[in-house]
Amino acid sequence: MKLENNTQKKIAKYQDVMSVVASLVEGETDEIAKMANVAALLHREFGFWWTGFYRVQNDELVLGPFQGPLACVRIPYGKGVCGTSWAEKRTVVVPDVEMFPGHIACSSESRSEIVVPVTHDGNVVAVLDIDSRELNTFDDIDSRYLEQIAASLDGSERDIWFAAGCFWGAQKFFKKVDGVTFTEVGFANGITENPTYKEVYTDATGHAECVHVRYNPAVISLSELTELYFKIIDPFSLNKQGEDEGTRYRTGIYYHDECEKSIIERIFKRYESSSQKLMVELLPLQCFYKAEEYHQDYLDKNPNGYCHLSPEIFKLAEK
Repeated sequence: MKLENNTQKKIAKYQDVMSVVASLVEGETDEIAKMANVAALLHREFGFWWTGFYRVQNDELVLGPFQGPLACVRIPYGKGVCGTSWAEKRTVVVPDVEMFPGHIACSSESRSEIVVPVTHDGNVVAVLDIDSRELNTFDDIDSRYLEQIAASLDGSERDIWFAAGCFWGAQKFFKKVDGVTFTEVGFANGITENPTYKEVYTDATGHAECVHVRYNPAVISLSELTELYFKIIDPFSLNKQGEDEGTRYRTGIYYHDECEKSIIERIFKRYESSSQKLMVELLPLQCFYKAEEYHQDYLDKNPNGYCHLSPEIFKLAEK
């Protein structure tokens, strides 16, 4: 029971830390600044012995922002725990560093280690390196959450899914937003595979009409996108937006990782009411199936087509 409680406390702490990480990195484009704050936060909250980053520079890793004692400045590709994580593009957990082949001993006090790659466009650009003076410090929980934290440092394009009633108008709206680079409409988080529009229309599939939005976080943040989303929906209406009614027209935001969730939750709290219940789902994306081609950019192809959003609403996307 004590072990289980310790595990739960560890997960809860990581979840709290990830919420802070999300606020630290959102909208920030300087990679060193993000790494510095993340290293300081992890080091303070978990009491690790050494916490920091090595950045890829040509054919070696070069010491970046860190917290702890003096460290090795340069590590060759494929060498040691950090170089192995870079070369193999995977998280490396070492219960006992003395047992790791080719271990680079920057300090004799380091006993166990975890190294997580930081990627951008599929390439490793840095590694997050954490050392402990105790054996067997790191486990699958550390791996899972540190990987999500490392992923949050990536400034490349990201994806989010918005269910906002009829997806025709939602796609047209988000296409107009500066920083949105791609949209497509489809069906999300239902119970059937590859549904057709006619099947979804029956409300028997459990899917929601949804718009997949890809955006550049250096131009527009997830917070800003979420704020815009709330401007095009009635967040207190259950399974009904405009004249469209049914579970397929429910409202919801579907995300990939916990860092995104914590950002969105802050916006949700601003819309919560003591007298009305918020009727917007906030869930991990379980599945998304692209809708038939004639639904893609429908209002561009059919300018006079039905849309429950007013012309004034679309002007908000262009500001």
